[in-house]
Amino acid sequence: MINIHARVKHLIQKYGTRNPAKIIAYLGINLLYEDLGEETKGFYINLITNKYIVVNSNLDEDEIRIILAHELGHAMLHYHKSTCYLREYTLFPRGRTENEANKFAAELLIDEKELDEFLLLDNICVDQLACYYGVPKKLIEYKFNK
Repeated sequence: MINIHARVKHLIQKYGTRNPAKIIAYLGINLLYEDLGEETKGFYINLITNKYIVVNSNLDEDEIRIILAHELGHAMLHYHKSTCYLREYTLFPRGRTENEANKFAAELLIDEKELDEFLLLDNICVDQLACYYGVPKKLIEYKFNK
C-alpha cells in the first residue's frame, strides 16, 4: 500500500512548496496546455523516459491547480504504468489509481497545519473549508476520510 501522505510530505519538504506547477517543473515533467475540448480536463502520460502532463487550456486558474495536483499524483504514484490517463478529470471514484491521485491532490493542496485556527471556531463545515482552500468539497473528504 502506498503511503500517499508521506510521499506528499516529502515532496513539500524537498521543494519547499505545495504549488503543483512548481513541483512539476522541479521534477522535469513536461507540462503542456492544450485545448482538449469540453470533456477532458487533463491527463498524464509516460512515454519511455519522458513524462507529460497535459492540461486543458480552457480551464480557470483554480481548476488548473487541482488538475495539476491530480495528474502529478499519477506521475508520482503510477509512473511505472504505461497507461495514459486520458479520462475526464473527476473527483468521483473510478478505480484505485484515480482514488490515489485524488488523495495525492488533497494531501498536496490542503495543509492540515492551517486547520488549527479553524478548530477553534464553532460550526466550521466542509463547505467553508473547501472555500478557504479553493478546492471542491470532495477533496476535503479525500483529505480527512480516506
